[in-house]
Amino acid sequence: MRKRSIYILLLFLILSQFMVGCSEHYKTDFLKKFDSYLSYSLGDFEVVDAETIKWRADPLPVRGSGLRWVLAFTDDRGFDREFTFKNYGYTQGGDQSNFGYAVMEYAMNLCEEQITTDVLLKYFHTDEIGLQEYRTNETKISVALINEYPPKGDDYYANFVDPQKGLQLKSIHPKQLINDWGASYNFLFHTLIDNDDQMKEFMAKIELVLRDYAKYVNNYDLLPIEVNGENYEDGYHGTYNKETDSFTWITKKDYLESLKYIDGNLKKIEKVIINGKEYLVNKTYKDENVYFFADSVTYSQTTKQYHINDFEDLLTLLGYKVSMPKEHVGPIIWSVGTDTYSVRKLNDWSLKKNGGTNLLKYSGHECGGISQSDFEMLSNTTVYMDKETWTLVVNSN
Repeated sequence: MRKRSIYILLLFLILSQFMVGCSEHYKTDFLKKFDSYLSYSLGDFEVVDAETIKWRADPLPVRGSGLRWVLAFTDDRGFDREFTFKNYGYTQGGDQSNFGYAVMEYAMNLCEEQITTDVLLKYFHTDEIGLQEYRTNETKISVALINEYPPKGDDYYANFVDPQKGLQLKSIHPKQLINDWGASYNFLFHTLIDNDDQMKEFMAKIELVLRDYAKYVNNYDLLPIEVNGENYEDGYHGTYNKETDSFTWITKKDYLESLKYIDGNLKKIEKVIINGKEYLVNKTYKDENVYFFADSVTYSQTTKQYHINDFEDLLTLLGYKVSMPKEHVGPIIWSVGTDTYSVRKLNDWSLKKNGGTNLLKYSGHECGGISQSDFEMLSNTTVYMDKETWTLVVNSN
């Protein structure tokens, strides 16, 4: 009995040490550390709230505490604002980049509000602005504004809180945030309209919105524009000619069909073998949480490689945990070893490693997805074509 009690006591002591070791307490006083920047950025401000926050991670036992502040100030447009930030979370690169990310995030929201007020509300009603509003309003249309944060690392975020050259929240304008700080915004248009005249009116509004937004962006390129309908092939795909200031629209169905024949030579592949198991392209494998597997695998004359459209299905079957965005508007994220990858399929594709610059040297849309060599990199696999059976073979390394 005594031995058992000693074992229980030792186990308790080990667990206690483990719990202490997994605690993280953030105590840096951002008000003092960034006092010069806050005065430079906000002008006169008032601390309306300050508190200690206790948090627990999922899964336990990681836990800790941090500090949270709310500052009130008046911007140059005469609006009363409240800036809320914490001394933990966001990035892991240190206090300055941590705070810089919070400043950037708040600036993105302020400029989104300005674009909504100055551009969207000129052409759309309040109940038409949002991601899902087309499902509930009478006009059956909606427009949503999506933030695109600067694709930079922690050191870049630290620049936002320079006390002499940093971002000034009291006077920030979309043109400054986009052109000087690397932020951007995308528009998502949705409709359930099935009347030709109403559709023409809707698309005319879209053209006005994009022309108005262009005044914020130096060297702006309006390519491409998509109007999404109720189903995947519904809607329109648009391009813009800056020289003639004109839009060209084709149906989404015609656009998707045209992708199959870029350069007259996109060969479709019907089968993929993953670690010895065969899968048919565009088939459903519910037991493995895959729907419409890969969507398409094609050979591109442009890159001389085979390309995979919904490549995240392959990642899932390879055992990677893939973070899928809500409404398919954000990035697809997964990790391979110590590296984190993200892909955005909104408008043109972009592939980033550890938050760096876009790694793609070709158009993901035109080529039908990620190339086989890129897929090898981002999945730690070997990929090759068995040309006797016209099967794409993927093996884990």
